[in-house]
Amino acid sequence: MPQFSWEALQGAAAVKVAPVLSKDIVPQLKILPTQVRALQCVDSFFSEDGSWYPRLVLQEALRNVLIKEARDLDIRVPAFVVGHNEEARVASAVLAEMGISEIYLVGEIASLRQQQDILSRSQLGIRFHILPPQDLTLQAVSSGIVINTVDLSQDRELLVDLSYFNFMKADGYVLDLNLLPLENLLLEEAQKAELRVLSPVLIAEEVTRLWLKRLSTEPVSDEEIHETWQVFLQNPG
Repeated sequence: MPQFSWEALQGAAAVKVAPVLSKDIVPQLKILPTQVRALQCVDSFFSEDGSWYPRLVLQEALRNVLIKEARDLDIRVPAFVVGHNEEARVASAVLAEMGISEIYLVGEIASLRQQQDILSRSQLGIRFHILPPQDLTLQAVSSGIVINTVDLSQDRELLVDLSYFNFMKADGYVLDLNLLPLENLLLEEAQKAELRVLSPVLIAEEVTRLWLKRLSTEPVSDEEIHETWQVFLQNPG
């Protein structure tokens, strides 16, 4: 459905919503879990005791994947998050909670002001820098991870600037949250640069795992979740 309405939730056990709708949904909520309140973002509703409870599943999924797949992530050095959408805000918060004290927010300056304000209120002591994309190639820091939330197939100039990876440590991680298009040019460039790549499928699988857990369904193995996503991505239409 193109927009959120409480009527649309009727008859469901759970509802997934696009994070971009958060600015319209959050002001309507009477129940605000800590994560949702702090980041002003929601991506799911689960029915509990006859009421709808908002949740931010992406935050937990992203944290779980980084803990599992990037155990040796250097939290002493800065991190980069690309984009000014809700997913970028969630990614920045997760990195801050993992102990990274300096995070560069890459995107349009005007659009990132609000992101910076929300993050600074919820993540005390963390330095959030706003960085216009054209300044990426001028950075001489050694970042341990970059997380991209922008569809780079629609922004080739940003893709080129990111692909220099001059701001990355030699053993840094590159994570893209875009499942589509399947040909992920940023991750391909990261592999060529011998950086460590984290596929967006890892996040999708973890979100699925957390959803099934909340719905108290019959146990589904990690292998089955992985295979199901692989089949879907071979024919996403």
